[in-house]
This record gives sequence, C-alpha cells and structure tokens, in this order.
Amino acid sequence: MKLGVLKAYKFRIYPNGQQKQFFIETFGCVRFTYNQLLEAKMEELANNEAKQGLTPAKLKKEYPFLKETDSLALANAQRNLDRAFRNYFQKRAGFPKMKTKKSIWQSYTTNNQQHTIYFEEDQIKLPKLKTLVPVKKHREIKGKIKSATISAKNNEEFYISILCLEEITPLPKQQASIAVVYDPQQLVKANQPVPITCEHAIQTKQKLTRAERKLQVKATAVKRKKILLTQARNYQKLKGKVARLYRFHCCQKREFIDQVSYHLVKQYDTIYLEQIAEDTVLKAGHYSISDWHQFVRKIQYKAQWYGKELRFVTLDTQDQQKLERLSGEMSS
Repeated sequence: MKLGVLKAYKFRIYPNGQQKQFFIETFGCVRFTYNQLLEAKMEELANNEAKQGLTPAKLKKEYPFLKETDSLALANAQRNLDRAFRNYFQKRAGFPKMKTKKSIWQSYTTNNQQHTIYFEEDQIKLPKLKTLVPVKKHREIKGKIKSATISAKNNEEFYISILCLEEITPLPKQQASIAVVYDPQQLVKANQPVPITCEHAIQTKQKLTRAERKLQVKATAVKRKKILLTQARNYQKLKGKVARLYRFHCCQKREFIDQVSYHLVKQYDTIYLEQIAEDTVLKAGHYSISDWHQFVRKIQYKAQWYGKELRFVTLDTQDQQKLERLSGEMSS
C-alpha cells in the first residue's frame, strides 16, 4: 500500500538583477505584513478584547504597494504568525518576535495554484515572475509540487525549497536488525558493516580547519598594521574561501547523513539506536551531537515512510563498550 508523504527538495537558484529585486521587495512586503499583523495582535492582547482581526487584504487597502507582490506570500505570512501564536499558547515556543531586515536570512513562501510553479529543464517558473529563474537542479523531484520557499543569505545567495506530495511504497522486509551508536569521528558505529564512508567530508573538514587557522593569523597581522578588516583584500579573499569551504562541508555532511539513514532503513527491519539527550555535552570530532540528532530525525521519518521500526536505548555516553551493550539489548 502506497503512502502519501511530503518531501522537500532544496536547490540553489541564480536570479538575474530584476528577479533579485523582486525577491528582495517580496521579502520586505512579507516582513512588513507579518510585523503589522503581530502589532495588531499584541494590541488586542494588551486590551484583552477580541477584534475582527487584521488581514493582508485589509492591509492592501491601506498600503497599495502590497498589491504589487505575491498575495499568497502575504497569506502565508499570516499563517506563520497564527502558527507562532498557537505554539506560544501551547507553551512550545516563546512569544512571537518582530522580523527585521537585519537578519542574515530572509524568506517567503508561495503556493502552487493551477500550475503556477513548475520546472522547465534547469529553470523554474514562480508566481508573479514573467521570466524563468535558473536553478541548479542536482536531483529530479517526484510527486506534485505543493509550495515553494525562496530564501536568501545576505540578499546574495538565493535558494528555493520545493515541497512535494509524493507516493511512497514501503520497502520489503529483510528479516535483519542492527545496533547503531554515536561516534564523533564517523558519526555512526554499528555492529554490522556500513559500506558508506565519510572520507570526503573529513578531508574538507581538515581543509576548513587549516583555512580558519590561516584566517585568524591574517586577521591578527591586519589588526597589527591598524587596517580595517573590511579594507584588507587578502583577508576578505581568505574569508570568502573559508565561507565556501564551510558551505561545501555542510552539504557533504547532509549528503552523508541522507545516504547512511536510507541505507540502514533499506537493509534492516529493526534499528536499535543510542538515545542521547539534546543538552548532552560531549567532545566532538568530525561529527557533533547536533549532527547525530540530525541523523536521528532523518532516520525517524524514513523508517515511518518505509515501514521499518526504531528502538531507542539510553546508554552511558562515556561507556567505551556501549556498542556491545546495545547489541546485547537486541538479543535480550
């Protein structure tokens, strides 16, 4: 029996000058709408009275420039605010905060209505844009496109996350189980061979460490000469190299985590995992506790998709024999 699941695909996009301007203006309109709605809600709560709420449609009448942007993006800003307040009242999050244009990341979400979002080879069509946006499509998407989130880092690097509704068939049973624990050097250590390695990510991490060390030395030398870092060309060039290595290393880690989690779900029916609390502090190697929790989140939803079972076991994180102890749990 097939299962309908939502899958996300993230790609780098390369908009031209006009498209960049449209994205930046939309970020601003969405941010403005969110803040106006939040301000109205805060006033309503302060006066302890329920009013007929402010909506993007009402804001458009008062601020005509909002009519130029994607109306679905404004509607999603309202939904995001409503979700933020639900989380606050259910004590799952703090009180919603105003959005600021000083944030490194800006984004907006639009929906696919009547084929308004679609791919044409290595380009994508988006609502309100008359021209196609070039995209680095490194993998084929499956299923029906539901929405797209456009994001930008410092309004320079642009990305798109596509949410698709996809039908998945559960994987066949293998009549096998495996025990997996956290290992700071290779992320996972198992009692069965795992043929997927992370050598490329480790090599990039070593390059990144060396580049960061050189950057620190360069910064010290520049300050000694009483030159502003922003005006030091060699420093800025090296800083860009460090940023590129960091992004590349993050991509390699995500790819490795995806490959390992899928391999385990595909090859084993029952997976015993070491359970580590979110606030646990351990000496990290190439992979941190944060990477382990990312791996756990991915294997959780993949196991649910493909009809496999996860069993969590709490172990002493300092125990050198924890893999053997977890293997013992399998046979008990």
